[in-house]
Amino acid sequence: MMNFFAHSSDAVIIVRCNSDSRIIHACSSAFHIMTGFGADELIGRELASLPAHGASPLWPIIDRLCSSITPESREAYAESYFTWPHSEPQFCELHAKCVSDPNNAVLMVTIRDRSEHKWIEDQVCERRIVASMLLTTADTIVGMRHYHTPIQYDRLELSRLKCDQFVVEQDRARVREQLLALRASRETGEFRFLLQLFQDRFHTHSIVKPFYNGDGSYRCCAIVVLEMEPADGTDMAQADMPTANSSVSAGDPADASFKLRLLMLEKRMSVTQLAENTKISLTTISNIRNGKIKRPHRLTAKLIADELGVSMNDLWGPYH
Repeated sequence: MMNFFAHSSDAVIIVRCNSDSRIIHACSSAFHIMTGFGADELIGRELASLPAHGASPLWPIIDRLCSSITPESREAYAESYFTWPHSEPQFCELHAKCVSDPNNAVLMVTIRDRSEHKWIEDQVCERRIVASMLLTTADTIVGMRHYHTPIQYDRLELSRLKCDQFVVEQDRARVREQLLALRASRETGEFRFLLQLFQDRFHTHSIVKPFYNGDGSYRCCAIVVLEMEPADGTDMAQADMPTANSSVSAGDPADASFKLRLLMLEKRMSVTQLAENTKISLTTISNIRNGKIKRPHRLTAKLIADELGVSMNDLWGPYH
């Protein structure tokens, strides 16, 4: 079963099914970290026999997903908040897939904790957000997203910078202490500091929320930027930052993911819902939405555009 785990860093469990039971056969180490459940609590146990924790227990959802697998329908998706034994509820996407003969099925259930992304999306729906990003355990910035106007800075270059390098030197010690206090308190906090982006500086107001795995270990901080005002009288255009009147040009592949994210937020449609409704794989939808796939195949683009009520040209420009 280790072959199933070798190709994914996601939380994965293997379930063996027969006519009247669904038994946990193996779990990846990432699953134990994410949920806080130990192998001795799970291996060899029937899903239906596992104890329910809190208002949104995990096991009944997995059990229903597994029971829905048939020879005609070999995959199933779900998303929900889940309660673990030792942490606050987490928002997860689940994907169950048959990896053997459905009549004597072995199912692989992949669970992705999307709590920080869900929190960011909720913030975007409630406020006007300039940008969002994640601060990793290695103190690097990843997953930078822009809203309403595009970010003109090279995000690859930004991702190579350590967290401290985004803050001017005189503010670094204070911001570092605030972050450490926030992680210890597990609360959401507001930060005001002078942001450094290469040669440009901005007065910045942001909200930061730390997130943790089910075993209690720190996972990341989610950051939403509410305001960015140029410092020292710097003209916004000279700083190469987007202004309130900036627009995204139709058909620009670099901005297609930006437009798709905004459209999905406007429609209140999750990645899982879009995958289910279009019958496109969850991985493909995620890669398009995150910009890893710049321009999907024509049929894929049409299915997504039709589901969201727009034309392909609105998102990716003309297809020839």
